[in-house]
Amino acid sequence: MEMRVRLANPPVGLVAKYTKKERDFFSDYARTVLGLVSSPEVRILLEKLINLEGIRSNSLIDLRVMMFPAMPLNGRPRNVLHGSYNHDSSQISLYPLKLSREWIGKIGYELFKIPVADLSDDARGLFREIQVSCLSTLVHEILHVKFGNSGMSRYVEEAIVRKLEKKYIQEWKVELKDLLVS
Repeated sequence: MEMRVRLANPPVGLVAKYTKKERDFFSDYARTVLGLVSSPEVRILLEKLINLEGIRSNSLIDLRVMMFPAMPLNGRPRNVLHGSYNHDSSQISLYPLKLSREWIGKIGYELFKIPVADLSDDARGLFREIQVSCLSTLVHEILHVKFGNSGMSRYVEEAIVRKLEKKYIQEWKVELKDLLVS
């Protein structure tokens, strides 16, 4: 299975809804996520996952790292969607966590500008949460590729994917301990 990893190009109208500090923060966030999912260590684990699970796709998978949090879906809180897989376009999208605009404007905008060793314990915890969330979402969406044509109900597929995601992300946290902020 081939995969192209790239930063998504957000629409101008969406970019205009954010302040400069927020745009800078989410741009740094997206570049950090792009670096993580493009790292050789993650690519090796991804290849291992694809082989172990027998995941196949006839199309190139377009992995987009989104610049801004997902827009709300009908009736769902904004912080629910971390990723999506569109079977028809063979596209996986990874979204940033929804964080308080107030926090980003006051202190958060510096999160990716300060060396990790100099971050506060809370900031290091958030940085790690961002890394683990991104990897969990990547594993989750890759597993959806496996079941894309299975004919299972969405609920059954989602339950299986979540169980496998939990298993694999525990293994990945151990394998990537030197890459993840602690």
